Amino acid sequence: ALFKDDLECQKLILEAMKYHLLPERRTLMQSPRTKPRKSTVGTLYAVGGMDNNKGATTIEKYDLRTNIWIQAGMMNGRRLQFGVAVIDDKLFVIGGRDGLKTLNTVECYNPKTKAWTVLPPMSTHRHGLGVTVLEGPIYAVGGHDGWSYLNTVERWDPQSHQWTFVASMSIARSTVGVAALNGKLYSVGGRDGSSCLSSMEYYDPHTNKWNMCAPMCKRRGGVGVATCDGFLYAVGGHDAPASNHCSRLLDYVERYDPKTDTWTMVAPLSMPRDAVGVCLLGDKLYAVGGYDGQTYLNTMESYDPQTNEWTQMASLNIGRAGACIIVIKQP
Repeated sequence: ALFKDDLECQKLILEAMKYHLLPERRTLMQSPRTKPRKSTVGTLYAVGGMDNNKGATTIEKYDLRTNIWIQAGMMNGRRLQFGVAVIDDKLFVIGGRDGLKTLNTVECYNPKTKAWTVLPPMSTHRHGLGVTVLEGPIYAVGGHDGWSYLNTVERWDPQSHQWTFVASMSIARSTVGVAALNGKLYSVGGRDGSSCLSSMEYYDPHTNKWNMCAPMCKRRGGVGVATCDGFLYAVGGHDAPASNHCSRLLDYVERYDPKTDTWTMVAPLSMPRDAVGVCLLGDKLYAVGGYDGQTYLNTMESYDPQTNEWTQMASLNIGRAGACIIVIKQP
């Protein structure tokens, strides 16, 4: 009875009911009212990375509503080239190196209590590994153990609290980008000891096999990877032969379509970013920090797939390369 005289209001309520009760028709019902609200998309976290201090020990978080980065916690000591995954709104910090030692350790950070707990270590010491969650478990992919480049892959089962090996990749990859898409784990670029790689392969957990995909247009180590709207994006990175330390740093961005197994170049970053952190927040990709050849960058830009444009956003408090960038739904 509250809205009986307000036709506009009744229309909006009906529209909302249909949207929620008919999920199969949602693609036809898109409007500004169905866009994710800034308060619901979660909070971006930047964990560790290389800074002017030989390694960032802070964790920062970014709030889309206020467009600012604030300090959110401290790391346990310095770590570089580790991986991070999120389960149940907690951060899992996996592998990496502290100073000269490559680590197999796993620590869990609870942003609510700011407490760290230690979890069982991986079987293999790994830095430059790729980490992602696929259908529940966490995967730790490739990397370098201090002596050699790795093609091995371990999986953490959150129920049994154990690491087990799964099938190895066909190519050893360090500074590799990984992402989950359509129930598969994609392993993108990286370095194999002699060069940077353009190849990509995917892991199917149901067959426990790796399969090669079409290669990227550009070879990339230190590549940032994220998925959006059924596509996979490869962002920035470097291309250098092992014998030659002056890397070409990349501002290139390309997009992979798994339906056609093809890559397409899209709009480049505003600057080259090696060891860039990339993440989906809401309906945009965010590229955070990295190294431009001179500086550990504190800048962040966001990519809108609808307009194919990058936009400068708020800057980090600390310039960081190789920081892990992830989203926690409940900040």
